Amino acid sequence: MTHANLPQQPTFAEIAPRLETPAMKARVADLIRRYPSPQAALLQVLWLAQHELQWLPQAAIEWSAHQCKTSPVHAYGVATFYTMYQKAPVGKFLLQICQNVTCHALGSENLIAHAEKTLGIPADGAHVSADGLFTLLRVECLGACGNGPVMQVNDDFATDVVDGVVTMPKSISLTTERFDKIVAWCRANKEKGLVRDPLGGTLAGDLGHPGAEGASAQKQNSDYAPPPPALAVKAIAGTGVALTWKAAPEITELRIEHSSTESGPWAPLATCSPKDKEFAHATGIAGDCYRIVAVSGARVAKPSQIAKAGV
Repeated sequence: MTHANLPQQPTFAEIAPRLETPAMKARVADLIRRYPSPQAALLQVLWLAQHELQWLPQAAIEWSAHQCKTSPVHAYGVATFYTMYQKAPVGKFLLQICQNVTCHALGSENLIAHAEKTLGIPADGAHVSADGLFTLLRVECLGACGNGPVMQVNDDFATDVVDGVVTMPKSISLTTERFDKIVAWCRANKEKGLVRDPLGGTLAGDLGHPGAEGASAQKQNSDYAPPPPALAVKAIAGTGVALTWKAAPEITELRIEHSSTESGPWAPLATCSPKDKEFAHATGIAGDCYRIVAVSGARVAKPSQIAKAGV
């Protein structure tokens, strides 16, 4: 969408009463403390704003950017990249009918034609029905091919109305009759709509991400999950002792220790890089003992099994 065809934009003063509520501020703060950087919560904050306003005017995008401490330009780029964000007003019920291969083969074009005639609007996502309730959009795969043709109403799959609930029963496809049932349900429930948490019911009150604004969680100790030890350590005596081993890919350092007996004491002998696969101990002799301690960043593995040099 270019600036030339942007819809009429409300001012921030016009939308602020719906965004600057205590409940919205608490929800945004809860999201932000879940991430190491406030910007990481941008997708969800934009989604919250859209849920509240039913679309994303520029003032709401700028508000979201401010909440997430990022630039309006970045937030605008994110909002225009993802098709799930509506940059123009839509009806209370956004009806998305799949036109992809499976649904097309099963008659989605006839369904779309029926929907356009029933609602009096094209399936281009740019129009709102005369009663202000519906926007119709043909979309690519919705990921429910087993129910094809399939439709999504706002955030929920919908192929039928069962016991007064818009739902997608197993193997039940959308037909013109079922489409009409869903439209009738929407009209009868226009005040309540489809009651659903916009973020899927994320829990509030968690400890958050360590170090994030408002979070109380603490970082794990560096040894909470030690790396795997070096394996298959072998020591072959000859002219000195040749050591070989295998190490996991996350290892950043290998510390070789030496002792004249299997019971120790152990003395540092050398430090090798994770790319090294062998080490030569020039003064080693048959009977000397070796073990390797693998390191991954600040985490230290248990010493490897002891390898006793043999010929």
